[in-house]
Amino acid sequence: MAYQNSRRFLNAFVEIEGALKTISKNTRNRPFYQLVADAANYDPFVRDIAVELREYGDLRNAIVHERINDEPIAEPHDQVVERLEAIRDLLTTPPRVTPLFLRKVVTCECDEALSTVAKRMFEHSFSKIPVYRGREFVGLLTAEAITYWLADRISDQGFLVEEKVEVVLNYLDKPDNYRFVTQDCSLFDIIRLFDEFHHNGTRLQAVLISDDGTESGQLLGIITAFDLPRIYRLIRGKQ
Repeated sequence: MAYQNSRRFLNAFVEIEGALKTISKNTRNRPFYQLVADAANYDPFVRDIAVELREYGDLRNAIVHERINDEPIAEPHDQVVERLEAIRDLLTTPPRVTPLFLRKVVTCECDEALSTVAKRMFEHSFSKIPVYRGREFVGLLTAEAITYWLADRISDQGFLVEEKVEVVLNYLDKPDNYRFVTQDCSLFDIIRLFDEFHHNGTRLQAVLISDDGTESGQLLGIITAFDLPRIYRLIRGKQ
């Protein structure tokens, strides 16, 4: 069929425009270049492919506006169309944390002995562990906090055996070092959370997944900075 690639390209392009408007919360008609710039302020994925999207915008203009004998002067290659459709799919139906990052999360109680919890972290190669008081989330214990506490208490005898986890939480440099999300959260939103903390000069230690996206919900999974390379691989594998 003549100009089938052009039709596929334009259909995908229209859907991408709609997705960019949603991302940027834009209700007005704006030039595509400006729409890309607006969405890039909200979404790290759009920011990464902004130059590429602008190039597709140029191609779209050539297909729609530049004609010879009432026929478009450009017909996209198969690879171009497939790439644009892959971007459309990522923007309109982004991959979710489910089921990739749902797993049994090892936790601890705030009144447990630090020696017990530290050994648990060592056995599982954890640098952080969620802390609960019964069903109430208390905070995120990190190896960094343990190090600060250790430096402060190094002269005490027998402190490691007797100290409770709750005391060590006071040594967290940034107690607000976590975020809770639902299992429907997109991987782009996960990247955005880590990105926001980075731009604010702080570090997001973990994203905790619960059934209702709150601290009081049932804990279903955990995502840390160590998972980001995997997330990027998953996204790029779908492009």
